[in-house]
Amino acid sequence: MPPSSPMTFGDYAVVIPAYRAAGTLARALDSVMAQTLPPRQVVVDDGSPDGEDLARIVAGYRGRVVLVRQANAGPAAARNAGVRATSAAWVAFLDADDSWLPHKMRAQMALAADPRVGLVHGGAREDRTALPVEMDFDLLWRSNRICTSMSVVRRELFDALGGFFDGDELIGAEDYSLWLRIAHAGWKVRACPMLVGHYTPAQGSLTSRIERCAAAEIFNARMLGDMLALPPAMVRWKVRAIRTDFARHLIHARRLPPARRLLAPALCERPTLERIGLMSVSCLPVQVLDARRRLRMRGRRLVRNP
Repeated sequence: MPPSSPMTFGDYAVVIPAYRAAGTLARALDSVMAQTLPPRQVVVDDGSPDGEDLARIVAGYRGRVVLVRQANAGPAAARNAGVRATSAAWVAFLDADDSWLPHKMRAQMALAADPRVGLVHGGAREDRTALPVEMDFDLLWRSNRICTSMSVVRRELFDALGGFFDGDELIGAEDYSLWLRIAHAGWKVRACPMLVGHYTPAQGSLTSRIERCAAAEIFNARMLGDMLALPPAMVRWKVRAIRTDFARHLIHARRLPPARRLLAPALCERPTLERIGLMSVSCLPVQVLDARRRLRMRGRRLVRNP
């Protein structure tokens, strides 16, 4: 794929899918309006039962925000519809429950000036380790470090790759699927070496639906394994890693039977000390796990305040 023609500075649009987001949308939009490099377009796609409330919020921005109305069809379809309503060279994605820092887009568009860059992202939580400056496919396959709300994608590349795949079985992993396809196509994936926004998912958002996200990631790994002709051993490793990682999340959430069901195939296929330990922990009574957690938290407080 040939590189894009030179980008007009600031030539980006913002797409915000909004579903039951009347309580947070204004904060997200305010953070966009506060950018030191303003966007060419801002599109909110609602597909939401609180659409009238969202419409009133959008109307308050006096024509600076476009509202796309459609039936709810999931986050991938909403983002795709929002992109179709734009004409900018770059598309920045922001979920309605997240927000940006004022310098975000100026810093990211500076990285996007490289014609080999297809995706730019940045930090969304202060408590996380620093992001790699650049990620290739192998590094991204090992772990998804990209927050959708901090991502900016080259529009021609988005169109060429078919945008977000919107099947129900991918809900929760549709963004990761696109990042992997971008990296596999040979485009650079760059990160700002700084915090560029705040990831604050609303209660009950997709990121809290651990089992569904785990199933989506497993489906995505197997789908891309076939689509991109990846080595079978690479796909099997990824599926085991997904099962192990999400089992850990389920244990933390005290959803122990689902954790055991998710972890068991990985443990049987490749037993490791980590997986044996997680399975053992998942068999303990919740009361024991809670007591263990309280002791750890007390120990941390003593270390911080000797």
